[in-house]
Amino acid sequence: MTKRIILALLAALLLASATWARDNDRRVVWITIDGLRWQEVFGGADSLLVGNQDFVGNPEATRKRFMRATEQERRAALMPFVWNTASRIGWMAGNRRAGCLMNVTNGFHFSYPGYSEALCGYADDERINSNQPVDNPNETVLEVIDRDPRYKGQVLCFAGWDCFPAIINARRSGLEVNAAQCHSLSPSPTPVERLLDTLLDETVVQFEGERDDAFTFHYALEALRSRHPKVLYLALCDVDEYAHHGQYDNYLAAIHRVDNFIGQLWQEIQNDPFYSGRTTFIVTCDHGRGDNPGNPREWRSHSKRYPHSDETWLLAFGDSVPARGMLTSGQYYTCQVAHTVARLLQVPFAPQHQGVKPPIDF
Repeated sequence: MTKRIILALLAALLLASATWARDNDRRVVWITIDGLRWQEVFGGADSLLVGNQDFVGNPEATRKRFMRATEQERRAALMPFVWNTASRIGWMAGNRRAGCLMNVTNGFHFSYPGYSEALCGYADDERINSNQPVDNPNETVLEVIDRDPRYKGQVLCFAGWDCFPAIINARRSGLEVNAAQCHSLSPSPTPVERLLDTLLDETVVQFEGERDDAFTFHYALEALRSRHPKVLYLALCDVDEYAHHGQYDNYLAAIHRVDNFIGQLWQEIQNDPFYSGRTTFIVTCDHGRGDNPGNPREWRSHSKRYPHSDETWLLAFGDSVPARGMLTSGQYYTCQVAHTVARLLQVPFAPQHQGVKPPIDF
């Protein structure tokens, strides 16, 4: 065998080894946005609500900021990163007007059952039937991922709502869950994290049991920079709270801000060799909201009492996601998200429970 052939074989082996290592060491950024309706995601500001002074303090200013002539322009004004970047390089499901459906399978259509379904891969209506912070008896996919040697200690969770340590069952799983008024849980907090701790203590709590999304986002961003988790779970809650309080203008502003957060995280990923080219973003919600033109107040609420509260949506982009854009057919379910994340990370995940569905094929 000649020296040239030997060198070629060695090069091929090194390439195969590098490819195997890359394929078996991926990253996921998983974002849930509490109570964000598919109607705004795909259609932008709702013309029936923007001009309603019961829900908007300054209709003229809100129209100027978010209303446009067409649906495509309205959604891009509301979520510019999603529609100018993410949707063009990724995959979106849940635009019912276009013919693509996505729903929760739990029977309650509010937060804890929705998050548990998304994280565990199935609905458990018998035991997960309220928003009380009771430790989840079911195992989330994050707990399963953390047991894999490739991801052990590499799963970090950040949430605005104080129920999340129970939803993820931090006591059993041992996962790090920074939620609500919690300070940084880093063993060596950075100057940015120490500043966030101080500002959190000095800021008036607007919604009981929750903190402003800006704190949750910046704790997560700083952890991404300083600790490099391979799996980052981020649960934002302001959108849902403004909706419950009937503040459609602030609801829209919170959506716009979340879009900016997603864009910042994407840019951070692109600039960091640890993440670039091997990270998938999954963005979704926990439930829908009421949608009744005859009673516009129903957009504020969600439960099985309010039709359309079971309607959800999903955005995926980044590594392993083809640029299919917005789907115009198909039926998808929130319970599929956990299985999809596990498959992206190549982690075996097969909960033995009624209602389990396969991962989503992008």
